[in-house]
Amino acid sequence: MGTWRRLSVDRSDTRDTDVIETLPPIILEIETPASADDAWAAITDPEQVAEWLTDASALGDVGDPYRLDFGEGSVVEGVIREIEQGHRFVHTWAWADATPRHETVVSWSVEPLPGGGGRVTLVHDGWSEAGADSVARDDHEAYWSGYLDDLADILAERG
Repeated sequence: MGTWRRLSVDRSDTRDTDVIETLPPIILEIETPASADDAWAAITDPEQVAEWLTDASALGDVGDPYRLDFGEGSVVEGVIREIEQGHRFVHTWAWADATPRHETVVSWSVEPLPGGGGRVTLVHDGWSEAGADSVARDDHEAYWSGYLDDLADILAERG
């Protein structure tokens, strides 16, 4: 079984007083005996994403839409912002039915480990302190932790 850990970011150095206060990003990572290539496939191939997360659209090019369908009307819509094949994938994240609509950014990184296996890092950023974002951020962190546990289990079987 892979292991995951929660990482933190220090945002205490805010030199511009007009900056909107933001909450720290969600940063989680897992290490797995599976190869980085297997980990990359698990987070980008729609058939494999469905095994541990939900129905996902195919990974397109930068600027293309990206969609996750959790069923019963729970849909995340986004746009692919960055792809570094085999290493990094970034997309926006907004619940389709949310009012007001609030967009955040999800980044996935995959790297090989020196002794074999791979590391997957998830960063979910863009949370503001306004409104219910604090609650939404904490809810998302709990959900992501569970999903990454599932991903770690699947990758452990492949390692």
